[in-house]
Amino acid sequence: MLYIPTLHDIESLKAGDVAMDNFGNMRQVVEVKWRGTGMERQGMERPKYVVFKIAHSAVLQTYMEDELVRHLGVFKHFNSWELDNIEKDMLAKGERVREL
Repeated sequence: MLYIPTLHDIESLKAGDVAMDNFGNMRQVVEVKWRGTGMERQGMERPKYVVFKIAHSAVLQTYMEDELVRHLGVFKHFNSWELDNIEKDMLAKGERVREL
């Protein structure tokens, strides 16, 4: 699954919610570590982000507002520049979720 989080997704994520892990599997969030604001990019407002811990994983996951969540599962199908193009296409169409 391809997924682009919204500002609402970033601000509302909490322990107990379900989120994508680094392999593209949906797992329970056990802890939100921190939230913040990223760097300005290409004249756009500074995006918000959230860093959280997923059940049964030692690796932290990050969601960035309006940025495609890149996980190991998508790299089986696409390379980085293809994902850049998919992200642009999804945002242009207002899509937030796309099945592989």
